[in-house]
Amino acid sequence: MTDHTISPELLEILRCPYCVSGETRMPGDDPGRLQLVGNGQWLYSPESGYKYPIKEGIPVMLIEEGRKWKDTPIDELPDPGLLVEPAPMSAPSPSFASAQSSGPNPKLIAAGLVAALAAILLVAVIISRRK
Repeated sequence: MTDHTISPELLEILRCPYCVSGETRMPGDDPGRLQLVGNGQWLYSPESGYKYPIKEGIPVMLIEEGRKWKDTPIDELPDPGLLVEPAPMSAPSPSFASAQSSGPNPKLIAAGLVAALAAILLVAVIISRRK
């Protein structure tokens, strides 16, 4: 299994966006420092209480995401999951299945042939003018 936590170097520079933003900026010279919690799968800001998931090694540093987990105790934080959840697979619709089984579209084949012939003709004209 791949290690999906963040490096100590990245942890050193990341800050809670809520703690360093405009009207919500916390006091001090270096507000918003973060701690790794939840087996290294979450970033926690003691100042704001916001918790940010680390999904597939990528910290999701959106204020809305941190706010969503603010009231969840650290020991109850879930597995962060995937960065992009896969779309559920379903059976193809009957119209899609019938379109696939009908074979290639003759109009598209004809259009492709016309385009290819036009390209060959253009190349022939260019070559004949160079002579």
